[in-house]
Amino acid sequence: MPEIKLCGKCGFKNPATNNFCEQCGSKLPAASHPDKSLPKPTPTVKTGKTAQETELKEKNLTAETPVSSRGPLSFSWMEIAYAALLLLAVFTRFDHLGAKPHHHDESMHAFYSYQLFHDGDYQYDPMMHGPFQFHGNAFMYYLFGVSNASSRYLAAFFGILTVVLAIFLRPFLGRWGAFLATAMIVFSPSFMYFDRFCREDAYIAGATFLMVVFLFRYYRSRRSLDLWWAALGFTIAFCTKESMFLTIAVIGTYLFVRLLPWSNVIIAGVITGIALLWVKNVDKTSPAFLPVFLFILGAALAYTLVQLFFRWQENLKKGKAESALWEIICGLGFEKISWSLLAVLGWWVVTLLILRVFPHFGVNFPLPFSCLWVLVYLGILFWFCWLWLKNTAPALTGSIAIGSIVFTLLFTTFFTVGANQPDFWSRMHGLLNAIYNGAFGGLEYWWGQQGVHRGDEPWYYYLVLLPATELVSFLFSIVAMVYYWLVPALVRIRVFFYPSYKQDPAYAKYAWNHLPIFLGYWYLGSMVLFGWAGEKMPWLIIHLLLPALLLSAYLIGRIIEAKPLDQVWKSARLAAVAVFILLISYSLHSAVLLTFYHEANPVEPLVYVQSGPDCQEVERIIREISYGETGGPNPDAPPGVTDAEKAFHDGLALTIEDKCSWPFAWQLRDFSRRNHPANITMADNPIILTATESDAQVYPLLSQAGYVNRKYKLRIWWVPSWFKKGYPSTEITSSLFFSWLFSNFIPLSPARPDMVDWGDLKSWLLYRQVWSDLGSYNMRMWVRKDLADKYGFTGTDRSDIPTEYPLPAPTPAPTPEKKNRHTTLPNTR
Repeated sequence: MPEIKLCGKCGFKNPATNNFCEQCGSKLPAASHPDKSLPKPTPTVKTGKTAQETELKEKNLTAETPVSSRGPLSFSWMEIAYAALLLLAVFTRFDHLGAKPHHHDESMHAFYSYQLFHDGDYQYDPMMHGPFQFHGNAFMYYLFGVSNASSRYLAAFFGILTVVLAIFLRPFLGRWGAFLATAMIVFSPSFMYFDRFCREDAYIAGATFLMVVFLFRYYRSRRSLDLWWAALGFTIAFCTKESMFLTIAVIGTYLFVRLLPWSNVIIAGVITGIALLWVKNVDKTSPAFLPVFLFILGAALAYTLVQLFFRWQENLKKGKAESALWEIICGLGFEKISWSLLAVLGWWVVTLLILRVFPHFGVNFPLPFSCLWVLVYLGILFWFCWLWLKNTAPALTGSIAIGSIVFTLLFTTFFTVGANQPDFWSRMHGLLNAIYNGAFGGLEYWWGQQGVHRGDEPWYYYLVLLPATELVSFLFSIVAMVYYWLVPALVRIRVFFYPSYKQDPAYAKYAWNHLPIFLGYWYLGSMVLFGWAGEKMPWLIIHLLLPALLLSAYLIGRIIEAKPLDQVWKSARLAAVAVFILLISYSLHSAVLLTFYHEANPVEPLVYVQSGPDCQEVERIIREISYGETGGPNPDAPPGVTDAEKAFHDGLALTIEDKCSWPFAWQLRDFSRRNHPANITMADNPIILTATESDAQVYPLLSQAGYVNRKYKLRIWWVPSWFKKGYPSTEITSSLFFSWLFSNFIPLSPARPDMVDWGDLKSWLLYRQVWSDLGSYNMRMWVRKDLADKYGFTGTDRSDIPTEYPLPAPTPAPTPEKKNRHTTLPNTR
């Protein structure tokens, strides 16, 4: 039996050469050297209290799980603190969820989820991201009714899930580390805000965290159930958003580095580097650009997978795993289901050829073949379920079965995709397309969007956004990476030149600790890939923040639990804890300010092109006029209106220019006589909403028809330059940066009033007072003259009425539009 060291912290079995635990990073005791020729000692029969105490000692239980005689109603202070954090999380995630107007993207997700709930109408569109959010939101509508608040319940639920999952990391982050991670997620401005946001990022963050937490637990426990939960988290994340491909790339490359020798890693890195050089130096409009890039990148992946396969076979032949990770992989039982795995791979390769490769050469398979191929897919899926039931490699087959079932049901909308096709064969072909698009359609679409650069943010966008919103995680994650990455690396460089230093007792203090190394790699890899991606938006910050937050919590937890002897280190420890408390207090202040006071105010960096409060005012006026005219469900409706009339009103006919469709398609979803034309060509309905950018065409038309208008802010934003006042912001250069630094912060030059100084930053940090103007996208609400007079929608002294538009010829009388159950809406983001 190989010599081992048993960790006194978590009980993990480490190689005898380790000085620190691979599982939790705790220092290990000196290795014992038993005489292998001696027989194993006969276990002593233990009885009573003495036997219990001896058994607990043998399990190396530490102060984290003390033996106590606590009563059933007694709780430790940390359990009470956890309960308080959970209550605070529930309050901050669910309180007043419906108060804020829906963001442009929120309204789209809420509306199409409503269509799925109301009409069963949904088909995956990569532009709108994965199907999980639409099915999940529709389920929330089913449980709690349709409202602004219920459209955000799923995000709030995943916010609570993220908080709870942090508690499960106690064996890995330590007692204090897990508690601080929980508190930091609860107090985080980014998590608190986007956990109340009907976008997919709260779901994918929670699902990714579910995957990581239970992979950690499986690494330690080898229980199949843990791997099944991890598979469910991965599948939900994959079915939520295409950014999961970036997370797979980060975690996958970390595993490659851990599993393969450095020579293989370097070769794969060189091949990948060639692909990146190709991207940088070749004309992207060239027909050969994408095929060559994908070929080189595929070669790097193929080389890595082949090396992993050979390494796996070598470990199996030896009958002894070379590391804990290889022990897990070899124990999954790939060899038991190798033919089944080849069948899965073959199915996807043939599908790729049928749907994407052969059509380019004019080869199209008949529709009945699609039916046959779908049946083959379902047969493979049922085969894995059967293997799972037979207990054949249950951890692996169960994970594949769970992931495949969830994936298939969501992307086929429970096999209803294609139901509107005219014949059976076309419907089956629609199912095949839905399954393929679920796996590759999102990647194809978003790869094509790389050059669009939505938001047009610079490469350093997250390097500005993170410290501006999450200073505690940003600073302490840097300190943690220096301590856990840079310092051990420098120690090994010293050993390279001075081998004798390896015998120094101090050398053992700087052993590699794989947990913070993984968290740091996850953080930096996400920073690089999300910074490289064409679309950079505030809500993507939580993908970078989660590993940075966990890394910071781990570091501070270790500092609190440490017992330094030297007075200098004691002072440094106290200083670090004091700074952490100060910054997390500021984090809570910022989170409350953002979530409950400035939730629709763009002075917050995380509030991005948010629908303004004016949208709620426009909705209020429309409902007041419509209910007054139609006797609809207005709580202030005139006496005598029956409940049936309130509940089944049709509302006035509305015309909403497509530039203003969102969020009004969601807010006015119960107005069935609503249309969304691309251009306003006639005065057809009593109330019309238009964008001010259409004034040249619309203003003379509707004013001549006698409509009265008011101007409102549809979406508002703040696009600050973090060094220069005014708008538009200026791209920073090295000379401009040093001019700013040495004038307004380090007073070596005269202060520049056109640039941000300490006073501006202080006013923004404490009170969110900004130094440049807010921007807005404006709209007009037009009301027919008789209704405007009746409901007080008048006023001739307003300065927002332009005078430069000529009056057009009289327009023909409006023709009422026929009532339609569905309306076509623009899918713009």
